[in-house]
Amino acid sequence: MGEFLETTYEKFIFKVKVGYFYSREELWANFENATAAVGLTDFMQKAKGDVAFLETVEPGTLVKRGEEIGTIETIKATFGIISPVSGRVVEVNPEMESSPHLINQDPYGAGYIYRIELNDTEGDKARLLEAEEYFELMKVKIAEKAKKLYG
Repeated sequence: MGEFLETTYEKFIFKVKVGYFYSREELWANFENATAAVGLTDFMQKAKGDVAFLETVEPGTLVKRGEEIGTIETIKATFGIISPVSGRVVEVNPEMESSPHLINQDPYGAGYIYRIELNDTEGDKARLLEAEEYFELMKVKIAEKAKKLYG
């Protein structure tokens, strides 16, 4: 599934991967059987800037949807990673320690942060936004950010 929804603002192209699910806190979840890969949205990585460092929870950690499960430090800000799903972390992307910039280069692929074994796949899906819903929300956020910057 390589399809994206795209919108352009000035020189920036913002992408939303079709088939993934999205939280209002700008994380995505790609459900694969009883696990989900989790990462930062394209909008968030562009809004916050180049990722310099990640602090993550360890594999085996139980996580709950809506709770902070790590932090990301960029050139502009430090912010929490809010889990879009509940379950047990089974993997932290092994590339993140040496190559956190993968989040900026490929946010929906090689730049994933976690793989989480899910407690309630259907419940998690039901609480997240589908790509089309998130795309509309993202366009509103882009317009709000532009208004703040340019008045």
